[in-house]
Amino acid sequence: MARHRKFSQFEKDWMRIYAKDIPKKAIDRYVVDCGNYIWHVFSWKLLPENSFLKGDAARAAFDCQSKTGVRVFEPFEDDPLPAGFQPEQLTAAFLDERVETYVMAANGGWSYIKTHEGDLCGPYFIRR
Repeated sequence: MARHRKFSQFEKDWMRIYAKDIPKKAIDRYVVDCGNYIWHVFSWKLLPENSFLKGDAARAAFDCQSKTGVRVFEPFEDDPLPAGFQPEQLTAAFLDERVETYVMAANGGWSYIKTHEGDLCGPYFIRR
């Protein structure tokens, strides 16, 4: 029996919005199993490739978005955002210097994920 990790509220909300049509069996195997991440819906091609952007196209789309009220989640607690940081200051270039960061519009209309894998996997941008 596979060991599943516990999702944060951010990850639960993200999965409910962006991965709702992916079969549970695939989610259990590629996303929920220990050692996996929500961005594996992209890297394992669980979503159609034309439904999201990757790399520089994702960076450009993210930089065009309003960051007012965004939700930010960083799964690696050893790399906290700087004191006084304001989400409105987020840019793809800033996040390229971070280990791993997930950003979601306040209304869930879009999301950007910068992974710890660099350009090998991501970054990714998706609209609802």
